[in-house]
Amino acid sequence: MIDPEMEAVARQLWPSPQRLQLATGGLFNRVVQVQSAAGTTYLKRFTDTASSGDFPPLPARAAERCLVASRWHDLALDASAREPRVAVPLLVAVEPALDIVAMEQAQGEPLYDVLVGNGPDADTALHAVTAWLGALHGLPLEPRPQLLDASGPFKAFKIELQYTQVLSELPPGLRKAGEHFAADYLQRTEEPVHGDLNSRNILSANGKVSVIDFEQGHFGEGLYDLAYLLSEYLIRDLRLGVDPEATIAAAWVGYCSARNQAIDTEAWRRLRLHLGFQTLYRLVGPSRRVWTGYLDEPMKDELRRWSTAELSAWLP
Repeated sequence: MIDPEMEAVARQLWPSPQRLQLATGGLFNRVVQVQSAAGTTYLKRFTDTASSGDFPPLPARAAERCLVASRWHDLALDASAREPRVAVPLLVAVEPALDIVAMEQAQGEPLYDVLVGNGPDADTALHAVTAWLGALHGLPLEPRPQLLDASGPFKAFKIELQYTQVLSELPPGLRKAGEHFAADYLQRTEEPVHGDLNSRNILSANGKVSVIDFEQGHFGEGLYDLAYLLSEYLIRDLRLGVDPEATIAAAWVGYCSARNQAIDTEAWRRLRLHLGFQTLYRLVGPSRRVWTGYLDEPMKDELRRWSTAELSAWLP
């Protein structure tokens, strides 16, 4: 059933006649597709309760996630103006009293399908998104104090999942240093990051790339985003029997170039640590069925060895 308040917003924003239908959303949002003379557009409403199952509330309220999603969406559009190889769907309207955002349709299919299917456009997408990240991470985002408060709880939630909860997978001698790295990242707020830059939030079609879904944006360091995306390419390379170092190095050089920064050894070390943690998270985290569930056991063992070796090499 279509949410009547979402239907009312659609009637205000787009011309009649309209065709409204439910679209796939997350557990804590509702999405409605709107077809009208204006084309295909979408409404997303953030919620405080899950749409199915017995899930506990998220650490950030719907109003906070709506604020974060809209402000980071605007930032992403600014980044696309600087790096036009990556598109971001236009943000049409924000209804903060209802926790609703309205946006145009993004073009393409999830990059996930290209990566898992060994498609030819995956590396083109990586190069474009890496340059776009360089633009995104260098942009100012205000009002900073309000956005820090709104995005902080979800950042802490993600770091608990992706870093703290995987410490038990590490050799005992590495756990204290790993815990310190996670705690250090929680304190870093230098740069606005997408926060959920996985291959399902990147769409690809005919060499064109779009990025979507900004509700997990937070202030941290840009290396977090780069490593999160690179972890999927690393999995692809290892699955295909290819040394991932060339992919990692090329992305790093492209990112530094996009940011007009010299190659920095400490930043390189931190990228490798993020990459080690986030690759391990893809293997053991709660969404592992999506990211590594299609791999056989020997390949999962190889991923575990790679991640452990990476963290052993770069943790102090």
